[in-house]
Amino acid sequence: MNLWAGACLIWTLVAYIATKQVYRRYPKLWFSPAILVPVLTIVLMMIFGISYQTYQEDTQWIVNLLGPATVAFAVPIYRYRETIRQHLSVLSLAIVVGMTVGVVSAYQLAQMFKFSPEVTNSLMARSISTPFAMTFAENIHGSATLVSLFTIITGLFGMVCGDFVLAVTKIRSNIANGAAFGNAAHGFGTARAQQRDSEEGVIASLTMVIAGILMVLVGPTAIHLWFAYF
Repeated sequence: MNLWAGACLIWTLVAYIATKQVYRRYPKLWFSPAILVPVLTIVLMMIFGISYQTYQEDTQWIVNLLGPATVAFAVPIYRYRETIRQHLSVLSLAIVVGMTVGVVSAYQLAQMFKFSPEVTNSLMARSISTPFAMTFAENIHGSATLVSLFTIITGLFGMVCGDFVLAVTKIRSNIANGAAFGNAAHGFGTARAQQRDSEEGVIASLTMVIAGILMVLVGPTAIHLWFAYF
């Protein structure tokens, strides 16, 4: 066992528990474990010269827990099933538009900066939550490691900037705001939406889960067809 890898695992677990206590006492966005732990971890890795591969060696199983954790979103979704049924057509359209914009914009930006095919495919897969994105990336010849990183960065950015963006748009609908957080910021966005309003959090959960399922089922074929014709 690599001692540094073991130390990274212990640090991650202890840091999460500690920062969670801090966040409960000071419920500010910047004290959220989702932000504070990654920032502190990156700083320490840079100080001690620890590579991402070393960090991932004993902590990969934590990422794998995202799959079972996603299933837990079924509980609040069931509780709000009537609300979801009333807005199902609009939510379906929002999910399709969100996925399409996310994938196409990532592809166009990757072409603009002349990224390699592996990086391009990984960026295209980062438009859904991590467990779905890793599966999707493998099906389109992307990198599971890269897509995990890109997805987390996307989620963090969406969680931090989401309130400001929605404030600028002056949208007051919990349905619309929840769909925006779930589509754009995945798990992090869903957590933030839940803090804002329970209904908003449920819609974000639903959007995130359905987008991930649809992308895994339909995305690879759609992207292969895109490359074949364009």
